[in-house]
Amino acid sequence: APSMGWNFVKRRMTAELGPDWQLKFKEFGNIAAAAASLGQVHKAVDIEGNVIACKLQYPNMSSVVDADLRQLKLVFSIYRRYDKAIDPTQIHEELSARLREELDYRRELAHMKLYSCMLSDEAAIHVPVPFEDLCGDRLLTMTWLEGTPLLSYIESQPKQERLNQLALGMFRAWYIPLYFYGVIHGDPHLGNYSVRDDGTINLLDFGCIPLFRPSFVKGVIE
Repeated sequence: APSMGWNFVKRRMTAELGPDWQLKFKEFGNIAAAAASLGQVHKAVDIEGNVIACKLQYPNMSSVVDADLRQLKLVFSIYRRYDKAIDPTQIHEELSARLREELDYRRELAHMKLYSCMLSDEAAIHVPVPFEDLCGDRLLTMTWLEGTPLLSYIESQPKQERLNQLALGMFRAWYIPLYFYGVIHGDPHLGNYSVRDDGTINLLDFGCIPLFRPSFVKGVIE
């Protein structure tokens, strides 16, 4: 998605960290390093010299999501008029809950800590560490994880053993939380993974993390 300009960044950072927010950083990138549907990421360096990523939520996103969900509800109601075989009501409820959770950066911070705990024994998987004193309701700050985009790494990697290592790491990153904790990374698209030079994986974006009952997990495994 196209990123928003510096004026938006200054307004968002001031709202979350106060008018002296720039004093909390040695460096702060004026141009977004990445941008998506709900927000954008800026690379920065804090006072202690840590390279960090600042994820800023776009303005009025709660209203935008509510408007989209109302339109989806209308589409579902039209669908139900000519096909009653499937009732999409629970689909709408699930999407509504997950999208609203993605706007809650405090919740995402807790998810990030949860994933650090669940994957603490996995040397092949890296989870960012949050900087809570630089976080807010619409600002999430964490360690910057350097890596190559997933597809770029695969296309440039001729060694089958490296690809096998990557595949196993991807599997464990997604299924260990599900099998042992009933937790799913609900947004596993390619942009949420990157690969380090040693073939280990950076796992990113913890906004959509649904939890499931043991009976559901048992069914998946079986």
